[in-house]
Amino acid sequence: MLKFEEIQLSGFGKYPKTRSKLSRPSGVNEIKDFLKSGEVTPRGLGRSYGDAAISDKGIIAESLLMNKFLSFDESTGILSCEAGVSYKDILDTFTIRGWFPYVTPGTKYVTVGGAIASDVHGKNHHKEGSFSNFLISMRILLSSGEIIECSRESNADLFWATIGGMGLTGFILDAVFRLRKIENPYMTNKVLKLKNLTALFEKFEEYDEDYIYSVAWMDIVASGSKYGRNILMLGNHAGNEDLNSRLQVKSKEKYVEKKISVPFEIPFSTLNKVSISLFNSAFYMKARTKEDFQHYDKYFYPLDFILNWNHIYSKSGLIQYQLNIPEDRGQEAVDKVLKKVVEFGGGSFLAVLKKMGDQDGILSFPFKGYTLSMDFPVKKGVIKMCKQLDDIVLEYGGRTYLTKDSILDELTFKKMYTGLWEKWMEIKHKYDPENKFSSSLARRIGLCPF
Repeated sequence: MLKFEEIQLSGFGKYPKTRSKLSRPSGVNEIKDFLKSGEVTPRGLGRSYGDAAISDKGIIAESLLMNKFLSFDESTGILSCEAGVSYKDILDTFTIRGWFPYVTPGTKYVTVGGAIASDVHGKNHHKEGSFSNFLISMRILLSSGEIIECSRESNADLFWATIGGMGLTGFILDAVFRLRKIENPYMTNKVLKLKNLTALFEKFEEYDEDYIYSVAWMDIVASGSKYGRNILMLGNHAGNEDLNSRLQVKSKEKYVEKKISVPFEIPFSTLNKVSISLFNSAFYMKARTKEDFQHYDKYFYPLDFILNWNHIYSKSGLIQYQLNIPEDRGQEAVDKVLKKVVEFGGGSFLAVLKKMGDQDGILSFPFKGYTLSMDFPVKKGVIKMCKQLDDIVLEYGGRTYLTKDSILDELTFKKMYTGLWEKWMEIKHKYDPENKFSSSLARRIGLCPF
């Protein structure tokens, strides 16, 4: 008998929402039973923002009970684990032993299966690429019930279609990937307070060889003489010799996270042009050009400090819009996007710009260029404005990130991923001809039929 709970479900952005049948299978046999009855939508911790891991058809199969470490080679840093293992699990277990993920997104509440399905990237993409660059192999349960191991050498088409494939090729059971050797949990942190876009793009280039990690916070509400102001943050993993005696002692102690929480959804939106402008002004004014050390938790996961921070967007939720633009026209395109957002007046206080490098993959989001990510409260005019941003992205030969998306239409998606989605669909049909693995996102953008 199939066991599930029927609830209203959404991604982390809380938009859109749908009635879904949610289950947490403990193993392969339960997932096979789900497949016999109809469609299955794989889901990890639900941190994709839109509708990639929700559906009003079939069953949502969360991987959270499939969360065991299988093996670890201390000499090579090669880890094997089930797909439900989270970044937090990995960090809590291995950082104290001197190992760290090569690539991490901006939250540690992401599963390994989700990292593969989204081919997550971080602040170091321009130097080291996305999660798939360090993925060795994985095992996938197909809609037929067969379990296939795939890698760059074996069943390579399935390997590359699953990476960035949003969980639509099969259920990822476990994976083997490499971790990075580190000396301590601290990061060198260089902060530059900059007045405009030109200065930012110049500094990106100036420090490209010196730092593995780089990201810029941007004020996308400010206009006039304040337009384009930003804070660039650069970092490397610290060596033991870099730390003073106090930090050397602290680096050997067990790290204790400090959290605050937004315990309930705010019934109305407190986010408007005035409140966001005040926040951005205070954030920029407080910032100082400096160099110091930060614990990796503060450096990589500042928003994880606030549990359920998405509640501040009220019940209406938020749209996370992330674009990637080719490098040679990056500044021009970003300038055009920012002016459109400023004109609309619906700016975000969580806008970040990063540099991207080359990336293998079929539906993987990254390519060499610049990526800008913004949060917008769901309110009147926002979706129309985002559609206008889509037009700018297409004009400059860019694309948006499916993991963050909640509004992309089929025609625009296929223009952004032209030459790629066709290849992906051939592989999808080969391994899942009946479209047993689906989602609301897949139907919305034409990767699965209605």
